Amino acid sequence: MKKIKNSNKDKKVKVLTENDNFYTVETYKSIRTNVMFSLPMSDGGKVIPITSSIPGEGKTTTAINLSIVFAQTGERVLLIDCDLRKSRVHRYLGLERKNGLSNVICGYLGLDDAIKKNVRPNLDCITAGEIPPNPAELLDSDEFVKIINELKKRYDYIFIDTPPIVVVTDAAIILRQADGVIVVSKENYVTYDALDVTMDTIKRTNVKILGVVMTGCDEKRAHYNYYGGRKRIYGNYKYKYNYHYGDDNVKENGK
Repeated sequence: MKKIKNSNKDKKVKVLTENDNFYTVETYKSIRTNVMFSLPMSDGGKVIPITSSIPGEGKTTTAINLSIVFAQTGERVLLIDCDLRKSRVHRYLGLERKNGLSNVICGYLGLDDAIKKNVRPNLDCITAGEIPPNPAELLDSDEFVKIINELKKRYDYIFIDTPPIVVVTDAAIILRQADGVIVVSKENYVTYDALDVTMDTIKRTNVKILGVVMTGCDEKRAHYNYYGGRKRIYGNYKYKYNYHYGDDNVKENGK
C-alpha cells in the first residue's frame, strides 16, 4: 500500500498516536465506551456515521480517532470516507485517494481492491476515490446499499466520515444505512440555528443520535471540570449525549 506525504496543513490535524496526552486519549475512550453501550448487540457490523453541521468542526479527525480507539479493542474496524466532494481521510492518514468508494460504486473497481488494509492495527480504510460529478446520486444508489451490507458481514464497526449536513444532502442519504450517528460540534463556531437544522434533519431519518462531540473547548476550563463537572470534558474535547432536540443546551442523561 503506497502512502503519500502529508502537507504542512495536514500535519496540524490531531490524529491519535501512542504519545498523546492522557486527556485526549481518555476523551476518545470515554466516547468508545458510551457508543458500545448505546448500540444493541446484533449479528451484523454497526454502521456509525460521523457528521457535523458545517465544515471545519473536526468531524474527519473525530472519525479517524474513534476508528483508531475502537480498533485498539481488537474489533474489526473499517473507516469509509463518504465525503466524495471534499475528502480528507486519505490526506490525514497519508494514503492515496484514488481507487476508493466512488470507483467501487461505479463498477470500475472491486470492493476488495478498494480496501486499504491495516492503516493502523485492526483498522482498514476505504478512501473516497475519484471525485464524481454526482456524489448524492452515487450514495443514493442500490450499489452503495449492497456495499454497506457486504461490509457489515466483514467488520464489527464501520465508521463513515460524511459531508456536513447543512451544506449538502449526502449525509442525510448516508444516515439511512446507519445504526447510530455521532454529531461533531465546534464550540463558539457553529450557530444554534445550524445545529438545529442538523438535528432536525437527523430526526427525520429516525436514526439514533449516539452523542455530540464538542471540539475546540478551552483547555484550562476543561481540566478544571475534569472531576467535578457534569459534562464529560477532557483536554480540548467534550462528549455529551442524549441531545434533547429543540433545547438550546445539550444535556447529559436528561438532567
